[in-house]
Amino acid sequence: MRRKKEAIPTALYVHIPFCAKKCRYCDFNSVVSEPTTIDRYLHALAEELRSLQGQYSFKTVYIGGGTPSILTETHLERLLRDVVRYISSSQIQEYTVEINPGALTGNKVALLREYGVNRISLGIQSFRDSQLKLLGRIHSGDDARNAFALLRSYGFKNINVDLIFGCPNQSPDDWERDLRSVVELNPEHISTYSLTYEEGTPLTTDLENEVVAKLDESVELEMYKTAINRLGSNGYNHYEISNYAKEGRECRHNRVYWENKGYAGVGAGAYSFLDGVRTSNERDVVKYIEGIEGNKKIQSFRECLPFGQFASETVIMSLRLRQGISNTDFFTRFGCRLEEQFGTQINRLVKDGLMSYENERLKLTEKGLFIADTVMAEFV
Repeated sequence: MRRKKEAIPTALYVHIPFCAKKCRYCDFNSVVSEPTTIDRYLHALAEELRSLQGQYSFKTVYIGGGTPSILTETHLERLLRDVVRYISSSQIQEYTVEINPGALTGNKVALLREYGVNRISLGIQSFRDSQLKLLGRIHSGDDARNAFALLRSYGFKNINVDLIFGCPNQSPDDWERDLRSVVELNPEHISTYSLTYEEGTPLTTDLENEVVAKLDESVELEMYKTAINRLGSNGYNHYEISNYAKEGRECRHNRVYWENKGYAGVGAGAYSFLDGVRTSNERDVVKYIEGIEGNKKIQSFRECLPFGQFASETVIMSLRLRQGISNTDFFTRFGCRLEEQFGTQINRLVKDGLMSYENERLKLTEKGLFIADTVMAEFV
């Protein structure tokens, strides 16, 4: 069996690794911002964008971090100008920028509109000030509401809000209140993530030193179910494990990742996945800058996925989507049917009521959804 050649990538990710300060739970590739480094970084980023000029017609662009909105208005305009200078905007359908409520001004929002950004991902995480403080966020609940209102006042009609549940000392009632607050804002898209304790973060150190206590898994599961029910009853389609959207507002960019299709990434630590080859740029911001300035290789990682791994990862990622994976699409990409490659696992999981076949799509049942990690591990 041989996989078919993948289509040209249609998604571009741009990484801005700077933050006002590091959140206590975060292990993303980010550093505290410093003007001189930011200036050099943006120059290096422009050079990498220029190297893509004319190669691809991207349908989605996503600027993430870090905190892109921490950039000054001058730096933000420079970034946005370079994106449209080197990347053809004629085919872009969805252009997202991540925003922190504590780093937003009217002038910045105006710039985003001016340069064609049409979707915002707003990192609220919680409306409770005590929880925000525990997480190390720089904004308050009022800041979050004000930032959302500011975006609406400038005409943004496609806004995602991120929320986190399962935090230390967070009660089910606290989570209910956060859900009620986000529903009142009425964004087009909502992402809800269970707090993870990443190695080496201050919050994990607090957990190890018994300064904070992790919530029981059964409580987290009930919070997850509450989100599904609460958001579902308010018009949000639960289309991916952690994501909910109004009709037609699913995140097109992230679907590329979930369907394990091709994408390009620029910036420190950014990944690209082109025709079954996964690469990553140098994570260290200074080394990335020096590599670009010295016209040196900036890739720090490269792997060509063998057939089995590529097929396995495609199934695992696609199962995150509530619609699952199409057998027809899988055959088109890999030259075989799902059951030919994974028949043993599929038969067992269907028999156990954790997966189902519906209209030639393989997907998680509700029972399987609540132990998704365990189900997906069967395909590794």
